[in-house]
Amino acid sequence: MDHLIAVIFHKEEDRVRRDCWLDMIEEYWLAMTILRKRSDYSDEDIDEFQSLIDSFFKKYLSETGVEEITNYIHILARGHMKYYMKLHRNLYKFSQQGWESLNSKFKQVFFRHMQRGGNYGMGVEEHERAYLCSIMKAFQRLILWISGEAKTYFNNKTSA
Repeated sequence: MDHLIAVIFHKEEDRVRRDCWLDMIEEYWLAMTILRKRSDYSDEDIDEFQSLIDSFFKKYLSETGVEEITNYIHILARGHMKYYMKLHRNLYKFSQQGWESLNSKFKQVFFRHMQRGGNYGMGVEEHERAYLCSIMKAFQRLILWISGEAKTYFNNKTSA
């Protein structure tokens, strides 16, 4: 971002605005570093986060105006994020990356490894096809392996 800001505000008369944007982005980056911590937040972390966001927001508001306040910036500036940081002590555990990965796997199953509804033969009507059946079977297999139940089952099966 520093390079982009330097390109946008490259004229000497833009120096004050450039410095303001550089400071603003630095404060935002530091705040997001605290927010993305994997360990629990201390009260000092939470207070520092909100202090950085407050400073960022004042500069952002003076540079862009009220019209440019997005929902996300509102959540940060109004203390909603601070509230959840205090309530849960760690927001990393609510990350959606695992679900996004799971969604990607199921899209692969659907688009690459099945006939998008299956080939049930000529006598099967469209309304009789099970479009989600293959995806649900893949989901069941994945859950069995992740939970360790499949490994336990197969280890017991071979030793018996």
